[in-house]
Amino acid sequence: MGKVKLLSIIFVFLSPFLFAYYYFINDATTTRGTTNYGTFLQEEIVIDVSKKTSNEHWLLIQLIPNYCNNKCQDNMHMLRQVNSALGKDMDRVQRHVIFEKNTQKNNVYIKNYPKVIVLDNSEKIYNRLSKMEEEIFIADPLGNVILGYKNDFMPKGLLKDIKKLLKFSKK
Repeated sequence: MGKVKLLSIIFVFLSPFLFAYYYFINDATTTRGTTNYGTFLQEEIVIDVSKKTSNEHWLLIQLIPNYCNNKCQDNMHMLRQVNSALGKDMDRVQRHVIFEKNTQKNNVYIKNYPKVIVLDNSEKIYNRLSKMEEEIFIADPLGNVILGYKNDFMPKGLLKDIKKLLKFSKK
């Protein structure tokens, strides 16, 4: 009976190392899926928002081309709904738009969305972001764009992602 207890104690202490070795050899951690709905950006893009916001707000960014079709306008409305659905954390997120060209007709698109912040002189950023498939982005409070969503994104997925980011970034 004493040998069985000794072997079980040794096994209890060695089993974490055996599991770690197994995962290391089989590269099991990289095959596991992620829980985010957006796609992580491959290149680093930083948006200078120091004049428009303090360093406390996460950013929901939408690219708006010269011609904003119905889907573009629906996405603008969905971002407003996502921001409202955050509840008590909605003050920690700001919505920004980046126009392809800053013209007077852009005011037509944002007249129903008074809390949207238009980034000025942002054609360079628009050109960098528009090269990707995504049209909606999440940026951290420092302006680092981290997640992108395609034009036909799922609002519930974006909401879950932003809630998770807000949860882990609480002070």
